Amino acid sequence: MRAKLLRWDGETTLRIFQVDAFTEARFTGNPATVVLDADGQSDATLLAVAREFSQAEIAFVCAASGADHDVRLRFFNARKESPFIGHATIAAHAVLLALGRRGAGISRQHSGTGIIEVAAHLGQPGTGISPLIEFRQTVPELDPPLPFKTTLRVAEALRLPATQLHEIMPARVARKGSTRLLVPIADARQLDNLAPNFDTLLSLGSELGADGFFVFALNRSADEWSTEARMFCPAIGIPEDPVSGNAHAMLAAYLWDLGQFGKNSTTFTGNQGRQMKRPGQVSVKIEVDQGRLLAAHIGGTAVIVSEGTLAL
Repeated sequence: MRAKLLRWDGETTLRIFQVDAFTEARFTGNPATVVLDADGQSDATLLAVAREFSQAEIAFVCAASGADHDVRLRFFNARKESPFIGHATIAAHAVLLALGRRGAGISRQHSGTGIIEVAAHLGQPGTGISPLIEFRQTVPELDPPLPFKTTLRVAEALRLPATQLHEIMPARVARKGSTRLLVPIADARQLDNLAPNFDTLLSLGSELGADGFFVFALNRSADEWSTEARMFCPAIGIPEDPVSGNAHAMLAAYLWDLGQFGKNSTTFTGNQGRQMKRPGQVSVKIEVDQGRLLAAHIGGTAVIVSEGTLAL
């Protein structure tokens, strides 16, 4: 049931929440703003709100408009509307779950990339484990490997020594709602030393058709493995993104295409945000049918930091 709109001196006010996603600790992970019951607000109003709260992307929650979904979400940053934002999806469903406006199991979400399934997995009572929110992302389109000369230009823009590029895995652009250039490196410790030239990255992104640069390294131990990454998105006004769910779905498809999943390996943990002092973790699980990758399930926890009212 939709919450009743409040009024203050003739103004409409909506409930607004600040949420940290892909973490269980406040002031870490990736911050997102969630605004409830945004039905009927103009695009100009939504964009104005996003500019006002420009420190985080905003998920505007609206009622379903058809029988094929349960909730509609629209995503904005300070510059424009985005088709889909992973961490803001986690944040919005964490709020809806906390308010009793959705329950455990699957909720069908309509947003700019179509209808996706968002599951909520509740921890055992008394364990103190936060619910895991998980969305299903179908396989992105992967461009052919980037020419090595172009990859060297990207490395130079990142202040990454060419010797630290991965010897086997190539850089590739992935496309699913947004576009990211996936750049594998040999040693996760080199992530600490990246110092991007954002003007050059903007130019390269325009040339390659990539909104962001996702630099990652693999940490392997038998079938148990993880990744560590940083992501730079100057084209959308985000110099560095703390933790990205969507990029990890792209990464899962990339690693599958290169045969990096072992025989008994269908999951990994993505670590991101440490260099920004906002560490977070992304749970990644691939969905395979008869040897074909169908989707990646991206999961994370979230914590509500603050709640208030928004006057419109």
